[in-house]
Amino acid sequence: MLSRVADAMFWMGRYLERAEHVARVLEVTRAVLIDIGEVDPETAKSQWQGALAALSLPDASTDKLLFDQSESTSLVCNISRARENARQVREVISSDMWEHLNQAYWSIHEAHAKGVHESQLSQALGGVVSASYQWDGVVDGTLSRDTGWLFLKIGKFVERLDGTCRLISGRADGPPRGAPLSSENVHWLALLRCLCSAEAYKKTHPQRIDRKTVLDFLIFDGSYPRSVRYSADAAADFAKRCAEIHGARGKGVERAFGKLASQLEYSDVSNVEGIGTSEFLQELLVDLGEGSSLVQRSYFLQ
Repeated sequence: MLSRVADAMFWMGRYLERAEHVARVLEVTRAVLIDIGEVDPETAKSQWQGALAALSLPDASTDKLLFDQSESTSLVCNISRARENARQVREVISSDMWEHLNQAYWSIHEAHAKGVHESQLSQALGGVVSASYQWDGVVDGTLSRDTGWLFLKIGKFVERLDGTCRLISGRADGPPRGAPLSSENVHWLALLRCLCSAEAYKKTHPQRIDRKTVLDFLIFDGSYPRSVRYSADAAADFAKRCAEIHGARGKGVERAFGKLASQLEYSDVSNVEGIGTSEFLQELLVDLGEGSSLVQRSYFLQ
């Protein structure tokens, strides 16, 4: 596969995963603001600022974060970048993939042109999340399991791991000191919902929501597809499969992601608490950045 094609597939996976993550976190956090904004404005403010910080977004209106093409972190900008990468490799992806991504692109532009009122912003955010789920189905239903598919999946799980680590790291210390006792449950439930994990968590831990149990589930659960460990395992598996195709060229990438996955396999929440949860996750992000750079140096910069 040409390095330009591999590069486009990798970044297509990253941009679409990023758009879905940003849309879901904003949608959940806006719902929290609506629910508790009047009764506990300090907790609501803390939730919103924490979400923006974790997403590296400016403190701006939801409309700007959705539709501002000049804002590099906006949803429309991420979808536009994914579409541009798809356009460059039309000969590699399926026609269904292109049509679905193109539809998502024009849908968000159409929503902006019509003017989205505050009451409709949740619908627009939910539409981006739904489009991402549909895109995953189209990809897995129409694309051959070849090198292009592998790079798409590596990009997807690199981005998921990055976004999940940043979100948990920013929330790991719990609500601000002096916050009402009720804000503790709001804080951890909001984090679970931001990672689409509240329902799965309650099935595993039906009787309690507390800091240690939530962090253990979100970081170390090996079976839930949005946990840190699952994402690291998936990225390592796809990196290994790429290396099996490309030989020595991909061995460094395989080792980097294998190391990342092993850190999670041979640790637990008690050990992480001793180190410091945010510190542990920040170290993972450093290793993830090195692995992502290796992907680009090994496969794309040829």
